[in-house]
Amino acid sequence: MPSFFMIKYLQYGLALVVGSLYLVFIPDDDVTNIVALTAILFFGVPHGAIDHKIHLKFSKKSSVKKFILIYVLVGLGFLLWWVLMPLKALLIFIILSAYHFGQELIEDIAETPKDPILNLSWGLIVLVSPIILKFNELMPTLNFIGVQPASTISKEIQIITILVIHLLSYSYLGYLFFKGVIHKTAVFRLVLFSIYLMLSYFILPFIVAFALYFVLFHSINAMRHQFFWMKDRTTEYTFVSFLKDLSPFTLLTIVGMSGLIYYLDPADWSVFFTYFFVFISLLTLPHAILFDELYLSKNTTNQPKG
Repeated sequence: MPSFFMIKYLQYGLALVVGSLYLVFIPDDDVTNIVALTAILFFGVPHGAIDHKIHLKFSKKSSVKKFILIYVLVGLGFLLWWVLMPLKALLIFIILSAYHFGQELIEDIAETPKDPILNLSWGLIVLVSPIILKFNELMPTLNFIGVQPASTISKEIQIITILVIHLLSYSYLGYLFFKGVIHKTAVFRLVLFSIYLMLSYFILPFIVAFALYFVLFHSINAMRHQFFWMKDRTTEYTFVSFLKDLSPFTLLTIVGMSGLIYYLDPADWSVFFTYFFVFISLLTLPHAILFDELYLSKNTTNQPKG
C-alpha cells in the first residue's frame, strides 16, 4: 500500500497542477463552472454511492429497498425544509457538512479518539472559513436561496472572523496535543492542510478551490476509508468489488441530477448552483449520518498504516 505521505504528495501535487493550469489559462466562467461541477458530480458524488452496502453491514435484517426508501424519505423531508425555511435549511446544511468534512479530515490525518468538538472545529476551517472569505462572490446564489444578505461583508470582518475560527481550532488542537490525545505529526499535517486550503481559496474562485478540495481530498479519502472498512468485513473484497458496489448508485445519481437540472432549466449560474447544492444536500444528510456510524464503529487498530 502507498504510504500516507505518498498519498498526500499525490493529492497536493494534483491540486497544485490543476490550480496552476487554471491560473495560466484562466478560462471563462462558463468553462470553469462546467468543469468544476462535472468533477464534483463524476468524481465527488460517488463517495456516497456505497452507503447501501455499508448500511447492510450494520443492519442484517434490512434490505436495499428499505434503505432506498429511508434515504428518499429523509431527502424529501429536507427538501420540504428548504421550501418552507430556506435560511434554516441552509444553516443546517452548512453545519452538517462542516462536521462531516471535519470528521473525515480528522479520521484521515489525526487518528484520534472520536472527538465531536475537534471534528466540528476543523469542519469550520474546511467549509465555513472559505464561505466567509468568498461571501461576496457567493451572494447571488445566497440571494436566490432567499437569505437576502443586507450587504456585502467588509474585508476586515472577513479576515477577523476567519482568524477567530482558526485561532479557536488551533487552540483546541494544542490543548489535545498537550493532553497527549493527538500526536505532533498529526498537528503538523492538520496545520499544513489548513494553510494549503486557505491559500487555494485566496488564489482561486470558490467553485474551483471547492472542487479541488471535495474531489482530491474529501472524496478520495472517504472512498479509501470505505474500501478498507468493507475489506475488513467482507471475504475476498477487492478494489474491483468496490467499483462494482459504487457503480449503480453513482450512475443513478448522475442521471437523476442531470435530468432534474435539465427539467428545471435554471436561468443563470446562481440559480444552477442553488439547484445543484440543494440536490447535494438531500444526499448529504443521510450520508453524513451513516458515515458517522461508520467512523464510530471503526477499530483504529485495524486501520491500514502507512
